[in-house]
Amino acid sequence: MKNKIVRTLSIQKYGMFSTFFMALGLLLFAADAQSQALYKIIPGSQIKVSGTSNLHDWNMIASTFSFEGNFKVKDGELLDISSLSFSLPVTNLKSKEDLLNTRAYKALKAAEFSKITFKLKDATVMPQQKLRATGSLTIGGVTNEVVIMTSYAINSDETITCKGSKAIKMSDHKIKAPSFMMGALKTGNDVTIDILLKLKK
Repeated sequence: MKNKIVRTLSIQKYGMFSTFFMALGLLLFAADAQSQALYKIIPGSQIKVSGTSNLHDWNMIASTFSFEGNFKVKDGELLDISSLSFSLPVTNLKSKEDLLNTRAYKALKAAEFSKITFKLKDATVMPQQKLRATGSLTIGGVTNEVVIMTSYAINSDETITCKGSKAIKMSDHKIKAPSFMMGALKTGNDVTIDILLKLKK
């Protein structure tokens, strides 16, 4: 009888501990989930693509594109990014010159591959409000793994601002640099992508 009572008490004690740790785990999970949130771009975000030619520099700007990412922010500090994706319709890139737009869209194979995309593989939050993002960049149907370095700021209104720049070669994505005026004006192979993201959950 005594052994039966002891076994009963042990089972009850085990059940109490199990319930306690389960409740604690749920609380910790809930707290972690609350610190993670899905952020999307808001007006003021911009992608700028710049390059050179044998006559003058050029650039194309897009202010309409899609971006979303799961950011873990706690007490005004960025702790982690668990996912991130970006999609830019090629024809949303615009310069002041219609001919440049037309030739650029053709070079980027916009009719066949209508979007430039980036999908995060890994992100590292670094000191001095820096981010290192490794992911797959797809341009003209060709995907390459790239590393993009950005700075970030957590603003008082809980928005996040990210700024970064990435130099790439058009040939890495099998893109032939556009030329104009029967080859008299030739663009360079090197381009720079400047990123300005304003994000809100």
